[in-house]
Amino acid sequence: MNRILPRTCLIVVLTSLLTLGGVASAAEGHEAGNRTLEYASDHVLIQVEDSAAARGLGVARDSLGHGWYRVAVPTDVDAREWAAELAGQPGVESAEVDLVFRALATPPFTPNDPLYVGGAGNANAQWHLHVIDLLAAWQTTVGNGARVAVLDSGISPGPDGFCGGGFVAEYNAVTDVGGPGSAPDDNGHGTHVAGSIGQCSGNALGGAGVATDGRIMPVDVFSGDVAFASHIVRGIDHAIANGADAINLSLGIQGGSSDIINAAIERALAADIVVVAAAGNDPGPVFFPASHPGVIGVGATTISNGVASYSSGGVGLDVVAPGGSSSAPIWQEIEEGYAGSTGTSMAAAHVSGVVALLRARYPLASGAQVRNALTCTTNDLGAAGWDSASGFGLVQAGAAVSELGAMVGTGALSCSSQVAGGSKVAAVGMSTGFWRLFHGPSQIGSYFYGNPGDLPFMGDWDCDGVDTPGLYRQSDGFVYLRNSNTQGVADIKFFFGNPGDVPLAGDFDGDGCDTVSIYRPSEARFYIIDELGSNGGGLGAAAYSFLFGNLGDVAFVGDWNGDGIDTPGLRRPSDGFVYLRNTNTQGVANLSFFYGNPGDVVFSGDWDADGRDSIGLYRPSNGVVYLRDALSTGVANLAFPVGSGMLPAAGDL
Repeated sequence: MNRILPRTCLIVVLTSLLTLGGVASAAEGHEAGNRTLEYASDHVLIQVEDSAAARGLGVARDSLGHGWYRVAVPTDVDAREWAAELAGQPGVESAEVDLVFRALATPPFTPNDPLYVGGAGNANAQWHLHVIDLLAAWQTTVGNGARVAVLDSGISPGPDGFCGGGFVAEYNAVTDVGGPGSAPDDNGHGTHVAGSIGQCSGNALGGAGVATDGRIMPVDVFSGDVAFASHIVRGIDHAIANGADAINLSLGIQGGSSDIINAAIERALAADIVVVAAAGNDPGPVFFPASHPGVIGVGATTISNGVASYSSGGVGLDVVAPGGSSSAPIWQEIEEGYAGSTGTSMAAAHVSGVVALLRARYPLASGAQVRNALTCTTNDLGAAGWDSASGFGLVQAGAAVSELGAMVGTGALSCSSQVAGGSKVAAVGMSTGFWRLFHGPSQIGSYFYGNPGDLPFMGDWDCDGVDTPGLYRQSDGFVYLRNSNTQGVADIKFFFGNPGDVPLAGDFDGDGCDTVSIYRPSEARFYIIDELGSNGGGLGAAAYSFLFGNLGDVAFVGDWNGDGIDTPGLRRPSDGFVYLRNTNTQGVANLSFFYGNPGDVVFSGDWDADGRDSIGLYRPSNGVVYLRDALSTGVANLAFPVGSGMLPAAGDL
């Protein structure tokens, strides 16, 4: 069983900045629409006919006036049940629970909480909420109703608490028990993380949170200082079942992975939940699960907007957010008071809060749109575009809200600032069969299709101008083609080639419809097929075949001269050269050039939308795609991470 080791939190400095009173005991109660009402658990309210009835019930001294009294609730009795019991007693006119009311924030919103008001440059205040453009976001959204599942050590709110309607769907994944009070915090980490996401704000107490009117879903996955993979999976599935809009994972392991967690994350992504995770507190590679390609991996910055020295980097890092340092930590409330904590745990919490703002403001936006709005509006801290230290940059909430609004308004799946021409690529998990579709660095869709080990490709099977997925299953020799970029079964399947053959999707006769041809490495021969096989039957004979290249060459196809016909290409591992031919005939290459590193996976597509294909690379060693617009030696025009363990497939999505 995999063990996810201690949370990504470096230091905790406790302080008693606030020792304010609050609701001593509040429980979660009955639903009102999408909101769960809170009420006192230790007493109820009754109205009686006269003072004699009050004396008979023993409550005459606890009068609220106008015939109303407070009545204690017996031990181990639910306040709702006790109110119902008292309502039937002689002399009692009415009985009800004592509802909890909290300060409500509505946009436009500016917090008056002392720690927030302390300012951006004050190491003893919430500087971290001032550097991610929250004031602009708060003009239109405070996270109203957005549900964020916090898989952590539980949550035990302090005096300031959470005023966005209380907790929702509390759950202890270790004991498999749910309900109010089932996920209390045992060390403050989960409470601190939840505070950054949605601390009660605008009540002139303590500090503020990013999405103050969001709904926090406490999910305790820790047994002491460790969380087991089985409990994390249980927590993810609970979040899916209870309508989470986002999942925060401020936990991780370095140098490992987990198939059971990968599968759970992919279920969450398929349910359109945005998953956010801490990148890790070690300057080495990004921790898992932040390294999962569908998860938003978050590194940490300091008060000076520099990347923190402890923040993990490389493939899997998407953005950075405030994580603090020992001299200027992240300030949030825990049960005992306020704590200054440091780590990528805190950074991830800021991003989950921004996700809540986005999903509340535009509830019809897809998870992919939310992710892209986050990554394309950052404050770019390093080299232009993505880099291994800061990802796409420091999250900016206000700009992300504006960008998402534009995307939703036009139906766009990607940000125009991140899209380069026709650069559309699918990255397919070799061990999972999970497809992620990209337009430039923007993810525009995702779905399951196929089995682990299937060889993926894309093509226009029904001649509608849109490329959709295809698979070659090595275990049974079938090709499986689907006519839409969605999860589902194949629309057509047929037997295909010999064991060891490589499928090549393309339009080999210029009729506007793609088919699946074959390259046979054992012969260095291309077999060209101009028709798809019959559904459930065999492929039939190739229209023609020809030799091209040497044994050991890696084959692909593309339209190198813009004539509408796909023709062969090869990459020769022995010399690192690419060899391209403009006709489907035996002969020498029309063009050759050096490109890429040993071990790179070569594929083709029309990256600049000029009608002519060129070369792309997927580098397994770092999980990055490199696209070049010219058919020549040189550097990539566009590079972006898609994750490790992938196979690429290009198409007009």
